Amino acid sequence: MARRAHQNATAERALPGAVLLLLILSFVPGRLLAPVTWFGDLLGMLAAPVAQPLRMVGGWLAPPHAGVAEPEEVSLLKQQAEEWRTLYLRAQSRNSDLLRQMEQLKLMVELNPSVSTRLLNAPVIGATSDAGGMQLQIRAGTSLGVHQNDVVAVEGVQLFGSVRHASPKTSWIMPITAKAQGRIEGLVMIQDGRGVACSLAPAGDGTLRGDVAYSEADPQASQAVAVGQTVRLDDGQWPASAQMLVLGAIESVEPAPDSPLRPVIVVRPLITLERVTEVIVRVSAMAGDAGEDNP
Repeated sequence: MARRAHQNATAERALPGAVLLLLILSFVPGRLLAPVTWFGDLLGMLAAPVAQPLRMVGGWLAPPHAGVAEPEEVSLLKQQAEEWRTLYLRAQSRNSDLLRQMEQLKLMVELNPSVSTRLLNAPVIGATSDAGGMQLQIRAGTSLGVHQNDVVAVEGVQLFGSVRHASPKTSWIMPITAKAQGRIEGLVMIQDGRGVACSLAPAGDGTLRGDVAYSEADPQASQAVAVGQTVRLDDGQWPASAQMLVLGAIESVEPAPDSPLRPVIVVRPLITLERVTEVIVRVSAMAGDAGEDNP
């Protein structure tokens, strides 16, 4: 009885030491623990000849598939059926993606039917950020007709921005929310279908902010500006293929500090432009039109 009490006391004293040792070892670089790892691998190799038969016996006593075992032919046919089902679902998903892209391209063509451009889908493959804002890299370059200042859109009619640099295989594009993109002019589409001019600039938080123009000829128009209304591009510095593309929706409206009759609006794009995975580049259909399509 005395020996058992002594053994318990020794175990209790050793436990804090073991915990402290494990804590210290958790901070030791992995290369210094190579001998310990080697010893563990050695034990695993020694135990493998015994563990494998035990595992086989366990699998025989409790098979992974409960119930009556199926004939091998039936099992093989079921496996092949699942493989074909996977291929079918994969093709179905791909067809859905292609249909979505076709709908987006159709919207862009309908928006500017008189503009001769070629619409090119391009995946985003990289990103970078500097003082001027984030830029995204796409897998489309001059070999496909993409050039600097080409218009870039996303989700059909949402204006993304423009191409800032194009190489043979890839290009860098900048969103309208990047500060380096500069000020942009637009129209707030109020309820009766009229457009009220506005001048917006990137706010640095993924939105555009600016004043709505006040017109003495139509003083009620600026007062009709409200949250949720769509804002479209109407800027002569951008090419015809970009006009009337969507800049975003009004997120907030407040009076200008120096002129209560002139609203200040915050416009947020319909999606987060910095996180898109695919864009649509509006490439001029003819080389002679390239100069007309530069903002």
